[in-house]
This record gives sequence, structure tokens and C-alpha cells, in this order.
Amino acid sequence: MFDEVFGMAAMCAGSFREGVRDTFGASIVDDVLDPILKEVDSLRIFNADFQQKTFDIDRTLNDARALQFEDSGWTR
Repeated sequence: MFDEVFGMAAMCAGSFREGVRDTFGASIVDDVLDPILKEVDSLRIFNADFQQKTFDIDRTLNDARALQFEDSGWTR
């Protein structure tokens, strides 16, 4: 999700950046667009880490459930 947002924001910022002809436009890039891109990139990284940790937790829980099932004496 954040990859798509970042791609769209980067594309829009790039288009705007190409059309900048004065210091006002440059300040929009520096003060608005670049910080937005950095924030979205941070969210992308955070989301990827979150997804990996969620996967790791789910795997650990499934392993624990399998061990609990084996220890209970039930057979499949």
C-alpha cells in the first residue's frame, strides 16, 4: 500500500520539480514535497518491518500450538 503511495507521490513531486522556475517553487519542493516523501518512505519501512514481525509472531504461535497439540497426547 505505501509502495503505491510513495510511487505516486514521487511521480507527482518529480513532475512539479521539473516545472519549478523560481525560488518559491523550490521552497515548495524543499519545505513540502521532500518532507512528505521522506515521511511516506518512513511509513513504507515501518509497514514492512511490521509485516515481518507479524509473520514471525504468527509462525511462533503456530509452532507453540503444534507443540501443545503434540504434548496433549492427541493423534491426528
